[in-house]
Parts: sequence; C-alpha cells; structure tokens
Amino acid sequence: MSKRSLTRLGVALLSLAVLAPSMAPAQAAEEIKIGVITSTSGPLASYGIAYNEGLSWGLNYYTGGKMAINGKKLVVTSKDDGADPASATASFKEMVGNGTKVIVGTASSGVALTLAPLAQQNKVLYISGPAKNDLVTSSANKYVFRSGNSSTQDLAPLAGIKPISGKKIVLFVEDNAFGAGNIAAAKALMGPKGATFEEIKVPTSTSDFTPFAKKAADAKGTYIFIAWSNALTAGAMLTSLKVQGAFAKQRPITGLAGAATYNIYGTLFEGTNAILTNSYFAGAAKTQAATDLARWYTENKKTQDLFTSTGADAAKMIVMALTNNPNQSVDTMIQNLEGKSWVGVKGLMTIDSTSHLLIQPMFLVSLNKSGTGYVPQLLKTISGVGK
Repeated sequence: MSKRSLTRLGVALLSLAVLAPSMAPAQAAEEIKIGVITSTSGPLASYGIAYNEGLSWGLNYYTGGKMAINGKKLVVTSKDDGADPASATASFKEMVGNGTKVIVGTASSGVALTLAPLAQQNKVLYISGPAKNDLVTSSANKYVFRSGNSSTQDLAPLAGIKPISGKKIVLFVEDNAFGAGNIAAAKALMGPKGATFEEIKVPTSTSDFTPFAKKAADAKGTYIFIAWSNALTAGAMLTSLKVQGAFAKQRPITGLAGAATYNIYGTLFEGTNAILTNSYFAGAAKTQAATDLARWYTENKKTQDLFTSTGADAAKMIVMALTNNPNQSVDTMIQNLEGKSWVGVKGLMTIDSTSHLLIQPMFLVSLNKSGTGYVPQLLKTISGVGK
C-alpha cells in the first residue's frame, strides 16, 4: 500500500471515530473523571501547586499504584482559577457538562463559597481544599466536603493563650472572604474569654502597607493577630508592620505559611515571641502515610509544603467515595464519606457526619534558626480539632 493510501486510510479511520458517537460512552464507562479547580497562578499559586502535588501522590498511594478504582481508570483534569470566582465557575460548569461527578481543589475562600451552591444545584461531589472560610462546610449543603481545615480550626492552638481577659487584640486581615472568616473565628474563640478587638482590613489591591501598618502600631494592643493568604505580598506586609513598630509591644499571632516564607517569618519575628499556629509542615506527624510520603518526596527531589497534606487527604476522600460505587452514585459517595475516619499524613482524620468539617490535628510551632535559615519545630499537637 502506498504512503498516500495509508494517509487516506488514517483520515478515514479518524473520521469514523469522530462520527461514531456510540463508541464514546463505552470508553467513558471505563473511566472516572476527577475535576480539580485550584490556583496555580496568582497570589495563591504556591498553595494550589502544593495541593496538586499532594493529590497526585495520594491518588497513586491510595489506589496502590493502579490509578484506578473499581477497575476504572482515573482521569484527572486540572484547571487554574487564578483565585477568580468567575473563572472557577466556568471551569466547574464545563466539568459538570462533560459528566464529571467529583470536583476538588480550591485555594480561595471566595471561590469555594461560590462553587459550594453550584455543587448542590448540579448534584455533584465537591471537596474544597485549602480554602478556610468556615461557611464553606457549615451551610447544610450535603454535596460539599473539605480536605483542609477551617479558620476556626486554624485558631485552635490559641485556646490556651494567657492573659486574654480585658486585653485588646488587633485583627490585621485581608479585606476578603478569608479575612472575614478569620475575624469571625477569632472573635468566637477569644471574645467569650474577655478579649476586645480592633479590626484593620487591608484591601487586596494594596501595594503600600505603611498606613495600615502604622494604624496597627498605634492601636496599642496586647496581641496583633495577622491573617494573610496572599503569598506574593506577605513579606512586604510583615516587613511594613515590623518597620512601623507593630511588634514592639504587641505579640504577633499568625499561621505559619508555606516553606518559602520560613526565613522571612523567622527573621521578622525574631525577638517578638510570636505565636505560630499551623495546619501542616513536613515532619509534623509520624504516621505511616507521612513516612511514605516523605520518602517519595525525597526520592523525587520535591519539597513538602503547607497544603501537601490537604491534597493527599483529598485523594483519600476521592478513593473512599468511589470504592464499591461502580455507578459513581453521588448519594453513595456522600454516604461513603460521612462519619468516616483514616490515619493520614498528619494524623487521625474524621469527617463530621453532619457539618462535613474534617476533624483533624492542628499544631503550635516555632521557627528556629538552623544554619543560615529557619526551620519549624513542633511545640504542641492538638488532636481532634473540630469535635
């Protein structure tokens, strides 16, 4: 057969494949589509990248290397939302339209709060990731779960702070859904103990933090609680607070962010006796999954980060939801998840059967000088946060 004839035959076969829709469902029936919507660009990019790597590891780990469940291949499609709700909504609708019944991810609280009702409207399973606003899983929406922690859980390590009664806490936060969630969580935790508050909300478009930092320094609080998700501006924001003297007499309270910030945080918080809460860092727990993950990351020359475990736990939840569920029934997925527990990368994890909050360990840490940089050290593990 001539080369021209072979070419014509190839074109004919391709046309047949395109024009034979009856063949597509047979192939689709052997696949399970998993949609991932998170930020791999923009201010939350480092969170989404860490999440995706943890998810990829977890899907391989929890399927025993098969990347299949019930004999059906997992097909993962990831979309970057850039922390933009409109972009995330478009991706969500596209995924639902192509038959995807499991959608995970979401680093932005604003995005998560937008997608949650869409999950209910379209009757698909949605597992939010790093997004922390409490309302994501407190809206009585049975289709929504989370593989990360909430803002209230973030604050659990602060329960023992003393003195607190009659002391002012300056709440220095981003003016967005993440910041609002932290204000609500801080007031709910420390308000009943007698704390007073002054709120400083910083617009997300801010590039010069000087006036906000000066206002924080002039507030004369006992503590300054900092809730900041934008990894691109965190260094400039903290530097401005330091320069304006906000840490001179106010004890900083904040969450230990990603590994790239350790040296910045360590330097700026030196001598301030900062209180650092944390949801995960490499070495936080000594479980079998943590050991196996650490080995894989070392072998593949990768670095674990703040939301590595959130991705890994999402993978576990996906596998749990779909196991013994060959028809991918969303109602069965929900039943397979509610109230279930496993020992994951960071310890014992339990899905609350009513709120779908993920009950989990949280950590109190310090940043200690090691050579030319800083490394986190575990001070305390608070187990079962969210019960």
